[in-house]
Amino acid sequence: MGLFSKWVESLDYQYEILSTCSRNKSPRSTCSHCIDACELNAIEIKKGIPHINYKGCNECGKCMVSCPVQAIAGIFPKREFHQGRLVAGKSSPPSAKELVVYAKKGIKGIIGEEEIDSRWNQAVDEANVLLKQLEEPLLTVERTKLEKTEECISRRELFFSWKEGTQTLLKEMAPAKWRFNQTALELSRYYPNHQFANIQLNTERCTLCHACEKLCDKKCIEINDEGFVISAQSCSNCQLCADICPEKAITVNEQISPYEQVKYPFFTSVCSSCHKSFHTLSENQELCVPCMKKSQFLITR
Repeated sequence: MGLFSKWVESLDYQYEILSTCSRNKSPRSTCSHCIDACELNAIEIKKGIPHINYKGCNECGKCMVSCPVQAIAGIFPKREFHQGRLVAGKSSPPSAKELVVYAKKGIKGIIGEEEIDSRWNQAVDEANVLLKQLEEPLLTVERTKLEKTEECISRRELFFSWKEGTQTLLKEMAPAKWRFNQTALELSRYYPNHQFANIQLNTERCTLCHACEKLCDKKCIEINDEGFVISAQSCSNCQLCADICPEKAITVNEQISPYEQVKYPFFTSVCSSCHKSFHTLSENQELCVPCMKKSQFLITR
């Protein structure tokens, strides 16, 4: 990619946590994916919001990969690809999630001239578990002498091929900073026929308050004329819908399965207390939500 690509590679851009972080959206969020992924403990929670300790950060990119809502922006460290395979180095291996993305982009496995670190083998094993569930070809690990006749490319170049043009790269730039397009790590974009999480609803508890629908940026939940509709194909398991649900009516579990939209129909009932008509997901609900809350308040007094 010439001098332009080398200039892009040289730009310095510290990682930052964007306002789209689920903890910025709600104080009830319990998401800790970035903290759990950081082996250097360079991310900490301050007043409920994650902050990066730049002195302790080595910009390994693990927090960016792990974030379920792609709320961490930065630049990935350089990785090398050679003849359709990822070259194993001495640095930390990519996560299983990252490898699954590479596999969809045509990467066939891992190669190295020296004995490949066990951490790389473990990452491949974890990725292959996911790829098997997705019915995709598995990644291989091979020790071989690398031919230096072909220039290795960075993983950033894998996501932004030169044919996309200089204009595409320039649009991603802020003054003296270049942001890696972290949304390229969203698995649902590459596997539209599968979902990576299972959203379950307890219809006996749900009061149709719309909180989950309003806060889900992935649009996995919609409450419309048809009822309560769950479309988990784009769900990334951020857990925000479950965290903010006042009735604890939603549970989200990581699970790969064929994509299937689920619809819970409405029932129309007449409140036994105020005698007004109301919608409910429970066929046996006798009180409307205001009257039910009022009744619970009187009981607890």
